[in-house]
Amino acid sequence: MLLRLTIVLLLLAGVLIAPFAFRPGDETADLKKSNSERLVIITPHNESIQSEFARGFVAHMKQNHQRDVFVDWRQPGGTSEIARFLRSEFATRFETLWKKETGLPFSLTAREAYANGKLDSRLAETKTQQGSAQQSKAANLTGLDRNDKDQVALASRNLFLESDTGVGIDLFFGGGAYDFNKQASAGNLVGVSADGKYGPGALAKEKPDWFSDEIMPATVSGEPFRDEDFRWVGTVLSAFGICYNTDVLDRLGINEPFTSWSDLGNPKLFGQVALADPTKSGSTTKAFEMLIQEKIQHRLTTGGGSEAESIAAGWDDAMQLILKISANSRYFTDSGAKVPRDVAMGDAAAGMCIDFYGRTFNELYRRDNGSDSRVQFLMPVGGTSIGADPIGMLRGAPNPELAHRFVEYVLSPEGQKLWNYKAGSPNGPTRFALRRPPIRKDFYSEENRKFMTDPDVNPYEISKGFTYHPEWTGALFASLRFVIKASCIDPHEEQQEAWRTLIEAGMPRGGAEEFEDISLINYSETTNRIAEVLAEKDKIKEITLARELSGHFRARYEAITSKWNTHQLTAAETK
Repeated sequence: MLLRLTIVLLLLAGVLIAPFAFRPGDETADLKKSNSERLVIITPHNESIQSEFARGFVAHMKQNHQRDVFVDWRQPGGTSEIARFLRSEFATRFETLWKKETGLPFSLTAREAYANGKLDSRLAETKTQQGSAQQSKAANLTGLDRNDKDQVALASRNLFLESDTGVGIDLFFGGGAYDFNKQASAGNLVGVSADGKYGPGALAKEKPDWFSDEIMPATVSGEPFRDEDFRWVGTVLSAFGICYNTDVLDRLGINEPFTSWSDLGNPKLFGQVALADPTKSGSTTKAFEMLIQEKIQHRLTTGGGSEAESIAAGWDDAMQLILKISANSRYFTDSGAKVPRDVAMGDAAAGMCIDFYGRTFNELYRRDNGSDSRVQFLMPVGGTSIGADPIGMLRGAPNPELAHRFVEYVLSPEGQKLWNYKAGSPNGPTRFALRRPPIRKDFYSEENRKFMTDPDVNPYEISKGFTYHPEWTGALFASLRFVIKASCIDPHEEQQEAWRTLIEAGMPRGGAEEFEDISLINYSETTNRIAEVLAEKDKIKEITLARELSGHFRARYEAITSKWNTHQLTAAETK
């Protein structure tokens, strides 16, 4: 009995210890020591990217600079969660500085103004009138009238921009241009450190050839690849599209290959579409924006109306499609990586995802005989642009010189190889093939193609088929998240039930028209009422409007379910 118990305990111990004993070595583990320099990076990037870039940078610094470095990753969630975290942390740190410098309470006016980039032009005018920046600062903080909201607002913004207020984090790495533009406008990202020596802006002066049109252009097909003041720069490229499982599509009787975003609105896909929550994922919002741009472009080329009319009509067309795609969806997940994973496992037939997720799962699920994968990825023709995934240095970075070195490494030919070289190839990733297209144009050479995971993918060639027009939808990015949440996410259960009812009823014409009624979120309502409420940044007004809209859609979906469950359909109504 004792021998049997001993054997069981030894086997149990083996099960517990084996994963640790045989896991791949962590190249940075031995650098978690007091004499290692620490670089703190906040990121939405997954563990694969974190692991490979930490390993590569640590080795680079050791070999080229004889320095021990440890990369400390912080990942509170996606880009939306990171934005909320940074907003809270900067506000807390700046409040301390404000009280110290002014002796005044951190009022609502001061809190809202310190990160308000819209005040910058007025601040510049004030400084010009008052003389030097230093004189302006002294004038704004000495004898400040707490009851003069305009004066308090300008003083708060000025103090923040002239400060080196930090949150203990060096770099923000990964996301989208929209999210980085917001951080730059707020003042959280800086082009150079307080002493002017380090940062993306300083790197641009050191290596101007890197930022030429031949290597890393400023814009491509209407998409910005860096901030004009170098508060952020692109590091790798991405596009958006549809991942789908061919086995599941066969089972559903969908034999035609996907070609456009509209395919996701097919009623045969009811309960089979995987979506990420755009309020949690900047990349998913960008994918929806691409869908809208495609519809606007279609109206421009076929509708015969003016550009303004085509933008409005295209937006409305897109909103109707988004309602149907949402109704087909299984869920709105917080994690974009869950979408291709569920598609690959057959839990969903298709989903919207970023290109490297789609390509990664295509590779993972190749059939045993080496034939094509059941997971496919499609970039809709004329329906997506190529965007940049940025990096930026945060204000008050604890180690700006090391942050500078990391940005330099990521943009160097050496660092760029990690994005698309095969695992185990010379100078490539060690454990994970990241399967992302590097931003450097000179990377796409015959020499590099021999080691690339996607040798036939050149985003600079793909981008020629699509031009992103920021003037069409760029200002409505936040509004787009808001209307999708109000019309699709909040009343999702009622929306699905209404869509199911219409499908079972044979998709009656009148019911479909009721379902596609987007009068409260059409282009006019969104650009005026909704966008104006969001611009005020009044949370009470936002919540009130959100409740009104979600309540309206919930009631309408319930009415559709009730009506078309009981109504005696005529032959004309079913056409």
